[in-house]
Order: sequence, then structure tokens, then C-alpha cells
Amino acid sequence: MKSKFKLGDALLLIGTLAVFGLSIVLWIFIMTNDQYFNHISQTSRVTEQTRSRRDRIVSNLYIPTNSYGFKNGQLYRLYDAKKNLPLEFVKEVKGVKYRNIKKISTDKKEYEEMLHDSECIQLSFPKEVSINLFTKKNVKKGDPKFRRVFITNSNDFLYLGNDKTYTIYRINLIKGNFNKLRSYASNARGKIPVEFVRLKNCYEVFFTKQDHWRIYSYLTNTQTDSYFVSRLLGTTNVTTRSNKKGWVTYSLNYYTNLRVPKAKTDRHDFHYTRYEKRKDKTLNDQLLESVSFVHKLGLSEQDLRYFDTTDDSISYANYVEGIPVFWDNSSPQVVTSFTGDAVKVDFNNTDLQIPIPFDGQTKTLPSSATVMQRLVNAGMRKEEIQRIIVAFGVEKDNSHDHLVNLVPGYYVKAYNQWKSLAEWEKVDFLSLNKYKQAIMEEGK
Repeated sequence: MKSKFKLGDALLLIGTLAVFGLSIVLWIFIMTNDQYFNHISQTSRVTEQTRSRRDRIVSNLYIPTNSYGFKNGQLYRLYDAKKNLPLEFVKEVKGVKYRNIKKISTDKKEYEEMLHDSECIQLSFPKEVSINLFTKKNVKKGDPKFRRVFITNSNDFLYLGNDKTYTIYRINLIKGNFNKLRSYASNARGKIPVEFVRLKNCYEVFFTKQDHWRIYSYLTNTQTDSYFVSRLLGTTNVTTRSNKKGWVTYSLNYYTNLRVPKAKTDRHDFHYTRYEKRKDKTLNDQLLESVSFVHKLGLSEQDLRYFDTTDDSISYANYVEGIPVFWDNSSPQVVTSFTGDAVKVDFNNTDLQIPIPFDGQTKTLPSSATVMQRLVNAGMRKEEIQRIIVAFGVEKDNSHDHLVNLVPGYYVKAYNQWKSLAEWEKVDFLSLNKYKQAIMEEGK
């Protein structure tokens, strides 16, 4: 028994020494070779920075673009250059916690009563966004969509509305406070009388009378081909190919390329394509993914806003005084498209940079109802009219190389495409309507 005890002690001592020695070795390894651990920490920081940057861009791009309120029973579009209501709303919801969300109605009559509730301030997106994107949380299964925000006299909840389905959601809030927004709305300097008119899938804001709209001027900045090649394709292994139709194609490989107009063509539409097999994604996932491509372009994001979705495309436009800006051929600033086998980004390489002080120039525009009647008289089917808005068209000012004028005019979305009023009035609607009818019959 005594010898066994001594043997046990010896084994215990050897084991203790071995553990102690191993601890010393590991300590030395950690103290002298922490590259791996730094890498883990750095990776974590990079991931967090990427997520934070994406959230910041999302907050800038996906915000309401217009606000509305009632005074003496009349609905007005509210705007104040010094106190931007949509931006104030974004500030006030940053600290809000969303407790729960509940669908409370899908009735058309109740939806229209909410639209005309004189006690509410309304903020609208130009097109539907997902509730989960708005709250930055998965607060609702199925990720439903909405277009309008209704703010009542209570800070404990707000309402979200979907024009297409007449659905109203109520979100209960913690730490909600919209008092400053209400004050801004009641004192807004710009109040234009409007009315809601039901079009194909939404309630459009119609301007009820002829009015004078300001023409603004901006100095612009145009980026070179090499700037976008570097940002989208990189700086190595890029090949260049020109064709006789006025295009230059830069290719990283067979699957990724950038097509740009030759300098002498005076065009500014660039087209990026990356071929890849893709899975179906929700609207929320597409909205988030498109953000990374918009940011990658390196264009100014200060006044860039979410503008529209059509089929698999998501578009973004510059906004001036709450009004969207169209570039060449009624195109917004950026359009991202997601198909089953490719990602495409169409964009304009020119940015609005410096506003020129307003010099008093204006343009008289008719009422929205007058515009719609002109289109119907020209042969456009009323049921095909999706949107009628006032937007700025970019026109070059010959007094300076980099000066453009933003000229207000009516732009209409119909048959799933945007055109100016002048462009639509040149369309052969008889042929277009026959073509659309043939497409519908084939799909039956």
C-alpha cells in the first residue's frame, strides 16, 4: 500500500508539472503570436462597420419623400426648406422601440376615411417598402408592405397604410414623441392644395389648380469611365472593347462588365452587369441588396432617395425640394435590376453638386386632372395610368459647361414605364393598346 501511494504521488506530481508546463507554453504563444486573435477582432470590427454603414445608407435612401396635412378641411402638400418634415420624422423614430404590429383593417371605406382624417399628419413613400425594413426588425411574419405613415395625436402608436390592398396596420411604440413634427407641420411655409385620386394601384396626389413652379439651377460633377471601372471591376485584369455603335465595354471576365458611352456621344448612361445564378428574394432582401450597389457607385447619396419598383427593378432618384429629378430619357439616377441569372445596375455618371441661388424663373403647370384628361383624349387607357407626378427634367444650360437647369413638368407612369407628358403624347396608343391586349390574352 505504501509503494502504491508513492507511485500515485509521483504520477500526480508529473501530471501537475505537465499541466503547468503546457500553461507556460500556451501563455508564451498567446503573448508572442496574437496575430490570429487580432484577425478575429479585426474581422468582427469590419463586419460591425459594414453593418453600421449599410444601416446608415438605408436610413438615408429609404425615407418618406412627401408630407401632407389638413387645414380647414383642405388637404395640403406640406414643405419647408428649413424644416424638412420627412427628415424630422426619421430623427424622431430613431429612438423609438416597436412593441408589436397588428393588422386592423382591409376595408376600402375605412382606408379612405384614414386618408381624409384631418387629425392626421401623413408621410408617404413614392412606392411600397417593407415593414421590416422600416423597423429594422422582423416584427411581422411575411414582411408585409406599406406606403403611408399616419401620425395621430398620440405618441403611443402610429399607423401604416398600403394603398394597393387598403390595409391599415397599427404599431405600438415605446418612447415615441412626434411633438416637434406636429409643430413643423402646422407651421410649414409651403402649402400646396392637393387631393387624393385613386389610380391603378394607389392613391395619387393630384394638384388641384394651375400653378407656377420654380426652375432651379445646379452645377454638376461628371465622373470618368476609369472612376467607375475601378469601383465596379477593380484595377487589374480588365479588358476594353469598343464597337461602332458608340459604346465601350470594360470586362473583368466573361461574367462581369461595364458598358459606357464613348466620350464624344455626350451621353451619360452607364450599364453594369454581373451574371450569376440567383434565388428568389423578398422585397426586403432586394431593397437591402440594392443598397450595396448604390453605395459602390460612389455617387453623392445626400439627396438620393428610393423612388420606385417595377417588376424586378428598384430605382433611386435625386430629390430637390421634395420633387424627384429625371435625367436622360426620363431616367432616375440609379436603377438596380435582379433577374434569375444576373444583377444589372443602370446609372447616370453625373451628380448634382452645388445649387445656384434662385433667379426667379418659373414654369406654369396645369392641374393634374387636366393632364390625365389630355392623356385619355390622346388614347391612353385610364386603367393603365399608375402614377402622375410633378418632377424635374434636367436641361443643359449653355452659359456654363457644368450648369444644368431643373425644369418642372409632369411625368407619368403607365403600361409599367415612365415618360414625360410630352413623350406620352407622341405615342401611338392604338398600337400600344392592341399589343397590351394581345399580351393579356396570351397569358390567359
